[in-house]
Amino acid sequence: MFLRTLRGSAASVLKRLVHHPVTRAAAGYTALTSVVKAVAFVKEAVVAAVFGVGSSMDSYLMALVVIGFPAGVLLNAAQTVFIREYVRIVEVNGEVSAGRFLRSAMLAVLLVLTLVLLAWLALLPAILGIVGHGLAPGARALVSANIYWLIPYYYLNSINLLGYGALQSRKAFLRAGVIPAATPICTMALVAAGGADLEMLIGALTLGAAVETALIFLPMRKALGLITQPAPRERHGSRELMRGTLFLVPGTLVSGLLPVIEQTIASGLGQGTISALGYAAKLPATLNSLLTTAVGVTILPYFAKRLLSDDAESCRRFFIRCVAFMALVGFVIAGVAVLGSEPFVRIAFQRGEFSTASALVVTALQRAYLWQLPGALVAIVAIRFIAAQGHYRVLTIGTMLMVPVTGLLQWSLSSGWGAGGLAFGTSAGAALTALVLFRLALRLPMDTAARQEVQ
Repeated sequence: MFLRTLRGSAASVLKRLVHHPVTRAAAGYTALTSVVKAVAFVKEAVVAAVFGVGSSMDSYLMALVVIGFPAGVLLNAAQTVFIREYVRIVEVNGEVSAGRFLRSAMLAVLLVLTLVLLAWLALLPAILGIVGHGLAPGARALVSANIYWLIPYYYLNSINLLGYGALQSRKAFLRAGVIPAATPICTMALVAAGGADLEMLIGALTLGAAVETALIFLPMRKALGLITQPAPRERHGSRELMRGTLFLVPGTLVSGLLPVIEQTIASGLGQGTISALGYAAKLPATLNSLLTTAVGVTILPYFAKRLLSDDAESCRRFFIRCVAFMALVGFVIAGVAVLGSEPFVRIAFQRGEFSTASALVVTALQRAYLWQLPGALVAIVAIRFIAAQGHYRVLTIGTMLMVPVTGLLQWSLSSGWGAGGLAFGTSAGAALTALVLFRLALRLPMDTAARQEVQ
């Protein structure tokens, strides 16, 4: 009798979750962006066939990580705060005020990006001496040259992240889901035409990011520069954006070190390890990005809006159910993907310069990476729930606690198992991080500041 009652209760909860507006929105966004992810994967297959596994791709992937680190630290923090504030400003003051907030945020981000870039380039030789410690001097010089070629992409990709935050806040999920296809389409076209030329690959990446920028912001040009109405007394959110970003930056700084730590460890494991790990991470990263983005994009505006009303306890109950559901979904998808890894790698990559031996190595690494999915899904729900309440310090503390633990797992497992241990350490770290963030989220007092402001 007890088991029958338990099964009935679980089925009822599952049914409510499946039919919940957030679940339907996340499923729709996932279906939409799956097409874009498929296009991106075709692009990876084209790049793999042209460049293969070797020092050339090693230098390109390391350059992407190094140039992307400072922008990721700033924008991952700013976008989370921006979405929450944008939703609140629309609810309290309307679309015109939200447009002014977007414009001021854009200008502030561009200024900070420039200051950070100047400091980063000044420290570049020392940075490459640490991250690329296992690379030959010639390969390290190639990484440095690639970083300078990627500077336009640094700006474009950063501004695009803020633009996607605006689209998500406005629940423009169709545009937010389709626009990212521009970059892989441009990359495939130019790489297919130019062959194994790194400058052509970087140019294609930059062109794709520029097309994304145009598609995001041209429809919002009125909000960015043509608002002429006198500004009433209103809450702009700029102070909260700066405050929240400053609170989150230490956490995103430490979190951004994870790919840098991985590259640093991989550079000492032999030539071709970085690119092998890069190819192996494509499917897990695609699934991870597809699922966590769909959940994160739809659930943060939901939590932020529901917390403006007197509905805090129902949000907490939904959070717990959602965590259980996401863990189940993550395990099922990871298990299926592990079973299909070998044929997938052969079909996706094994052609041209990508050999059979490389396919076997990448398959093993891919399977180790795939088990990060349950932890990643649980973590994104916990992060969005905490962020919607404005508990930015908690996110920072949790991240700063878990990133060194993940790095230690990667290093210790790679010492005994090589690249496979490094990949599995990533998955183990994701699971531990999810558990810690979930426990922190449950222990937090529910924030009532947003409700008081509206009332």
